[in-house]
Amino acid sequence: MESENSSKISGRIAGVNISSFLQMIEMEQQTCTVNVFIKKNMGQIFFHNGVIVDASTRNLKQVDALYDILSWKNFILEVEENRDRKHNVVNLPLMHIIMESARREDENGQADADQAETLTAKNIPLKTMSSKEFCLEIGIKLLVDFEDLDLCLRSTLVGIEHGKYLLLKAPVPFESLERDGIQGGELIIKSLYKGTIYAFRSRLMALISEPSRLMFIQYPERIEHHELRAHKRFRCSIVAQARVDESERGGVIENISMGGCRCAIESFSSDQEPARTLLQETIPFRCRFPGTQKEVRFMGQVKNTQQKTDEVAVGVEFMYREDSDETRAVIDDYIRLIEYSSENV
Repeated sequence: MESENSSKISGRIAGVNISSFLQMIEMEQQTCTVNVFIKKNMGQIFFHNGVIVDASTRNLKQVDALYDILSWKNFILEVEENRDRKHNVVNLPLMHIIMESARREDENGQADADQAETLTAKNIPLKTMSSKEFCLEIGIKLLVDFEDLDLCLRSTLVGIEHGKYLLLKAPVPFESLERDGIQGGELIIKSLYKGTIYAFRSRLMALISEPSRLMFIQYPERIEHHELRAHKRFRCSIVAQARVDESERGGVIENISMGGCRCAIESFSSDQEPARTLLQETIPFRCRFPGTQKEVRFMGQVKNTQQKTDEVAVGVEFMYREDSDETRAVIDDYIRLIEYSSENV
């Protein structure tokens, strides 16, 4: 029998954040198929009662297809009924998938298998953080790691008694948790926000099934964090020039960090696959940072590329020479200047 939720979402959508859109489907427990279209590929994500059960692209299947789809840009979404995919072959919570996708994208898809396990590892190298950096809010998505059961499930924060306990929506399978008698068991709770994993240790205090399936956990003594990115990124809009194929081209630096930047560079119809040919190339840039009078020149090695209609966006790592202390100082000073007024990417 089809879920009553299977027809609540339909149509074609563009310009949305795909992770947020998938979380909305999960929250509304929809049974549907999300078709994702880009110029040279198409993907499908299958939901059954709000759970991702399968995914595919033209070349990939299941979890690999999911990670590929989540890395796409400039896509169109189309939602239709899921008529035939009910069996769960993914077996991962959506939040886990989003967190792993963010880590892979940040590392330019070059992470090896050992690095891929860090999100689910029991001993992540975490740093103690101040309360100003993150606060628990009703409705945030969480991963609940039951240490004694070697089990990691998704949940949502639905209530707080400050200093005493947190109230979470009981994760599926609720019945097995009751049967295994895990009350008092130790937990690791994780959440992802703007490229940072937040985590804290807690203990299960109680499970209830009426009037709703909920679980009480101890209020955290401290919350820790693990940066997925080596450097925080900040949005900006700086006119720049980049030298490509012996010609200088206009561009705009769209975000910047201590380690590098993302720049959209104009491309021409005569270019032969510029996104592919630029990868790993070292390109000279020049620009004038706001608040400075002197033009700054720096080298950047291209780590990732994205082809658009009349431009190619490149993510570059700064390559400083021994005599470039002044350039480094100008960039670092600019980042410190915008750090407290710009939104993290």
